[in-house]
Amino acid sequence: MKIVLKTLKWIVISILGLILLINIYIIAQSKLKPNRVPSVFGYKPFAVLSGSMQPNIMVGDLIFIKKTDINKLKKNDIIAFRDKDNLVTTHRIIKVVKKGNEKCFETKGDSNNVKDEELACKKNIEGKYVKRYAKLGNFILFIQKPLGFTVMMMTLFIICVLIYIIQDKTSSKKEKKMSEAELKEFEEFKKAKELAKMQEDNDSSNLNQL
Repeated sequence: MKIVLKTLKWIVISILGLILLINIYIIAQSKLKPNRVPSVFGYKPFAVLSGSMQPNIMVGDLIFIKKTDINKLKKNDIIAFRDKDNLVTTHRIIKVVKKGNEKCFETKGDSNNVKDEELACKKNIEGKYVKRYAKLGNFILFIQKPLGFTVMMMTLFIICVLIYIIQDKTSSKKEKKMSEAELKEFEEFKKAKELAKMQEDNDSSNLNQL
């Protein structure tokens, strides 16, 4: 039980530390590069807000985009790029085209009937889609809000406090059991000593009678 609680405590502390470090890093990246999505080790998380890529990518999913060399992108790859309104869109490449000397891509959402009006080129491509986690995007959107972040941190803090309380009670019970065992051992030793003294007195009395 003690090992389980200790392990759980360090897991919670690690999560708290990781969340804090990631948030500090993302905030710093946002200040340094306001027109780019902050990345962590080359990966960028996005919460999906539209159903244009259904059924492969659903609304509320959390997806990860990896920064990729534009020359390695090809037809059928799914990429994230910024549109004319500076909003990030994640769609599939349907055709590779040349715009002057630049390599660009025609894109379309899997559930859309028409292709996107604008070409996705190097300057506005965020990266290539690599992974999705179903419905986790809703949670990410929630904790990005001040209320959500506060609720999450408070929840983890309460879990830490509960772990410490349980650990303290477990230690107290263990100490109590040890104290009771030591007291019992002392009482048994005391009785044994008294019996030995009584036996010694009896032996002395018998000798005197002889």
